[in-house]
Amino acid sequence: MKKPVVLLLVLLMTNFSVLVQAQNPRRFTEIELLVPRGDETDEKSVIVTLGEESITIKAKNSALEKTFYYKDIRSAEYSYSKNPRWKTGLGLGAASVLFPPLLLVALPLGFSKHRRHWMTVRTETDFAVLKLSKSTRKIFIPAFETASGVRVEAVGEDK
Repeated sequence: MKKPVVLLLVLLMTNFSVLVQAQNPRRFTEIELLVPRGDETDEKSVIVTLGEESITIKAKNSALEKTFYYKDIRSAEYSYSKNPRWKTGLGLGAASVLFPPLLLVALPLGFSKHRRHWMTVRTETDFAVLKLSKSTRKIFIPAFETASGVRVEAVGEDK
């Protein structure tokens, strides 16, 4: 009799934790982080959490974690394109001088055939290029703007 009761309790607790995670409007799971690895770029599935003072990006299957405090964020940009775009005035050349890994992220993505939803978050010393799913971007961008107070600027084509 104890085994079925314990099993039932475990199942209920598991379902409850999944339900709580699904209802957390500040936690997003259908996002990928572009990570430069030498001459190539990896896409890591991440969980993005919008906290009170920072955004945390944590890889699902590795120890990779980035935290950006809202007060340190210099810009946030969104694009719908084959590869991430950056502010036209900044230019990829200038950006790669400031952030050399940015060039490694942009070049391999030029071979992509489909347009994607991209969001770039940049501080003075670091950046994150996020690939958003179609459904996630509709919720994530307004949630990010509300939590951080940083306006996300649309660059290139908007959808």
